[in-house]
Amino acid sequence: MKPATLKARLSLGTLLALPLLLLITGAALDKAVRNSLIAAEQVRLERYFYLLFSVAEMRGAELELPSTLIEPDLEQPSSGLAAFVYRADGSLVWRSGSSVLNENLPALGDFGPYPRPGQMQISQRRHQNSQAFFASFDVLWETASGATLPFRFALVHTGESYYSALSAFRTTMIRWLLAALVVMILLQIGLLSWALRPLRTLAQSLSKMQSGETRTLTGRYPHEIQRVVDRLNRVLQSEARLRKRYRNSLGDLAHSLKTPLAVLHNANAPQGAEDYARQIREQVERMDQVVKYQLQRAVSEHSQGSQTQVSVINVCERLGKSLQKIYRDKGISLALDIDKHTRFVGDEQDLMEIMGNLLDNAFKYGHSQVTVSAKVKDAKLLINVDDDGDGIAESLRASSVERGQRLDTSKPGQGIGLAICADIAAGYHGGLEIARSPMGGARFTVALPGAVARSDD
Repeated sequence: MKPATLKARLSLGTLLALPLLLLITGAALDKAVRNSLIAAEQVRLERYFYLLFSVAEMRGAELELPSTLIEPDLEQPSSGLAAFVYRADGSLVWRSGSSVLNENLPALGDFGPYPRPGQMQISQRRHQNSQAFFASFDVLWETASGATLPFRFALVHTGESYYSALSAFRTTMIRWLLAALVVMILLQIGLLSWALRPLRTLAQSLSKMQSGETRTLTGRYPHEIQRVVDRLNRVLQSEARLRKRYRNSLGDLAHSLKTPLAVLHNANAPQGAEDYARQIREQVERMDQVVKYQLQRAVSEHSQGSQTQVSVINVCERLGKSLQKIYRDKGISLALDIDKHTRFVGDEQDLMEIMGNLLDNAFKYGHSQVTVSAKVKDAKLLINVDDDGDGIAESLRASSVERGQRLDTSKPGQGIGLAICADIAAGYHGGLEIARSPMGGARFTVALPGAVARSDD
């Protein structure tokens, strides 16, 4: 069964990891101490070998050593140290006084092949029901006649001191490691409680927000959690704005439909059915435009939550082909000065809505030519839509993007297309500007941040 809480998960992980870590640490320390004790034993035995070399003398063809040595460890049987000297044939030449009580003397074969002059060999083997250190040192001794005779010096040292020191170390190490384990577990519990405190604070803040005491998450948190809290607050604020936008849009929609509905309600046909049909058609078109605008305004901010890279030239080409069919009688020529790698980062429907309204406006008021150019500057997409129409007077440019403002009542429409463009651009923290076109008509420049210009090759 999986732990139910984050604290339980971390505690379980700690309980599994700490003993393993301490076990590895203990094994490494134990190995280091054993190697150190063996090295110390080797140095000690080597010192005894050199002591024996210093007292050994050749008398003729025989090697002689004193029957009694000044080194107590080689004279006392209880010292656990015994020394032996062998000939090449394995016969015993000499043994120390400390070996007289040892019944099981090491044989020459116990020390491996012979000879290996000038090299000490040491090993641990079982001797008299316990582990002991066996060491040998092969030498070539020169006689007075110049001949050399091989001899083997051997030492046997019980491992009591070695195992006693190792056992004492292991006992102390285990105690300290267990104490360290307990202290680390207690520290881990305290650290977990301290580290998870911001999450408890966050949970309390969420409860307050859920109960209506606050509208956003409050409090200061560690950097990692604070970033999440800030993003959550931005999402909550965005959702609040979206809800307000929905309410306002629905209210505006109801208010906007009052007038055309009243006209329809009071419309009569005193001068014939044709005039009545025209009124009906105009008011239905107005209601359709109003509904589209209010729905677009209601969802424009929400649509930005799903952003993709949209090819600007592809959108303009699709819209241009449709508009050239609609305005076939005018013979409008469309020129696109847009790099194929220019991308708009956002919702494709938003770009379609903006360019559709701007191009429709250009086709409607242009005489013969419409030009669209686009470029990316400082990660901002700038789109210019130019026409060769009569243009817009400077005094009327600001009001032309307000909803319901129609500068030319001879053309069909309700004057909200530019307002939709400005509203969508503002949702992307951009804008819409109107100026005079080099072609003589109007130039509409829309700025949309977050664009890219790159090659897909």
